Amino acid sequence: MTDQIYNARVAAISMANGAALAKLLRAHGRAAHAEAIEAALSEVVEIVSTEVGRRTLTDAMSWVSDQIWETSEPTLPSTAQH
Repeated sequence: MTDQIYNARVAAISMANGAALAKLLRAHGRAAHAEAIEAALSEVVEIVSTEVGRRTLTDAMSWVSDQIWETSEPTLPSTAQH
């Protein structure tokens, strides 16, 4: 993995966390704070895409999404006998 891909993935993870925080704030009636985070995230997208390229950032954001979906899938109960 190249440094650009690694850096893009780290940034994408941070942006996903920021988006989740904005959602939490908005859900608790703190829209002004949520909007500030969303505005900052928009700036981060511009900065990171300039550094690593828009395609690399898009791929990294897709990678993060895949990681989230993989870990949020329900697991089946174990059939092992104890």
